[in-house]
Amino acid sequence: MASPLGTGKSPATSGTGPGATVSTGRLNWTADGQLLPQIRTEPIHWPDDLDWHRGVYKDAKFRWQAIDALRTATDFTHGHHDFRTVGDLRRLAGYRLDLASYTTTCQRAFGRAIKQVRSGLKLPDWDGVGQLLRMDPIECAQSSFFATWADPRDPSRLTNPQVERVTLMCGRFAFASPLLLAWELKQVWRMCQAAEGILEDTLVDLVVELRGTVREDDLVRSSGMMTSAGLWDRVDTQRRDHGEAGDPRREPHQVF
Repeated sequence: MASPLGTGKSPATSGTGPGATVSTGRLNWTADGQLLPQIRTEPIHWPDDLDWHRGVYKDAKFRWQAIDALRTATDFTHGHHDFRTVGDLRRLAGYRLDLASYTTTCQRAFGRAIKQVRSGLKLPDWDGVGQLLRMDPIECAQSSFFATWADPRDPSRLTNPQVERVTLMCGRFAFASPLLLAWELKQVWRMCQAAEGILEDTLVDLVVELRGTVREDDLVRSSGMMTSAGLWDRVDTQRRDHGEAGDPRREPHQVF
């Protein structure tokens, strides 16, 4: 029996460095040598501007639904959606890694923006940033770390086409700021994470389906794992978090 690449049932919607330098008047923030959207308000106004932004756009301008996450996943499988063999498993593991790399780039871009937020608002820790963005402060700290240690010689570590589109969009806002940019980049990042989840569900489904008909060593190697224990722990984690095919937890949705 085939191991399909998830199902998306909802219609798509149309919403598609370490430090900073500040100049007087209008602020031009740079991070890792890259210019962020021009800022037209002082940092003290950023939280109120975010509240206004969320009210106007009903939380975010970049909106996505389950079908959008599915399309993102399918982009990385090059249109393939039916996986049956151990060879398919090996290719699927590669697609999953490619998408994970893309998602991490979105996280680094988000991390770069929140470093500007924390600096501009003079926040002593990540708790304040987490409250503004409705996120776990630990996740904010991790994102900042990834942004800080991205290879400055490789621009692709901090941007990709999706990040560039959202950065351009945010630069056109009347009250552009790193906080608004971070908020919208968070939406992009979450969509890519959801797409990752779809590929992970599909990969684990195929591993379980092939178990008993394919040598365990082949399953381990083809899934990109090092040991059998690691593979079955991965299966257990996925089943605990997302369940089997048909589990409602598998259908992603945007959470603000």
